[in-house]
Amino acid sequence: MHVDDAGRRTAIDGASRRRIYLFRHGSVDYVDADGNIVPDTDAVILNATGLAQAAQMRDLFADVQIDKALCSGLPRTRQTGETVLGDRDLPLEVNTGFLEIRQFDGEASDDYDVVADVAFSHWRATDKDARFLGGERYSDFYLRIEKAMQNLLLDTSWHNLALFAHGATNAAILGWVTGIGRSAFGVLDQAMCCLNVVDIDFDESGAILRKTVRAMNITADDPAKSNRHGGDMESLAHRLSLGTRDRNGTV
Repeated sequence: MHVDDAGRRTAIDGASRRRIYLFRHGSVDYVDADGNIVPDTDAVILNATGLAQAAQMRDLFADVQIDKALCSGLPRTRQTGETVLGDRDLPLEVNTGFLEIRQFDGEASDDYDVVADVAFSHWRATDKDARFLGGERYSDFYLRIEKAMQNLLLDTSWHNLALFAHGATNAAILGWVTGIGRSAFGVLDQAMCCLNVVDIDFDESGAILRKTVRAMNITADDPAKSNRHGGDMESLAHRLSLGTRDRNGTV
């Protein structure tokens, strides 16, 4: 394997090897002080923890060579990307193809099971008609992200790319890379402000030869995950259940 001064990799068989540094955005608050999901989850910004996570990841990523950077366009990915990129003279471009899976858009209903429909929703992603919080079908979302990846790889101008995206978006990408498909939503955890490293090899015609995960779910603030005892959807379900009990006057 060879790496030139510009960071371009060549596999031992001569294949061109391109690398994606795939990030999840830093910590945000999707639930307000009353235990309700905020009215517009697209508008949330990094909280104090998220800003600290991004700053720590910036230090970890400081010496990594990249020639293109993308985010989904939502504030939380833009903030994370701008912080992690630091003083690099590189624009943070927007690619809305990598937007997060969409939840139900409208007045929420209490007719759901907080465990099955929230805490472990991602484990139902392999069901044909399973939806995320009553919104986008996992199957449709997976195809959307697969198409976004295919379009991204058609752009041959980059060799080392940083992509700042979302938990489910990352899971879909990793499901495509590893071949496990929609099972990835439940199986492959993505912590806040984590980093994944993916290599993709191409033959002379530009066809994909190999896809390899070099690293997954790296976090600068908690590398051993000693403080991560469950998934984010479990935490969300916990906050929602506490809010429901508070409103019912039982706590």
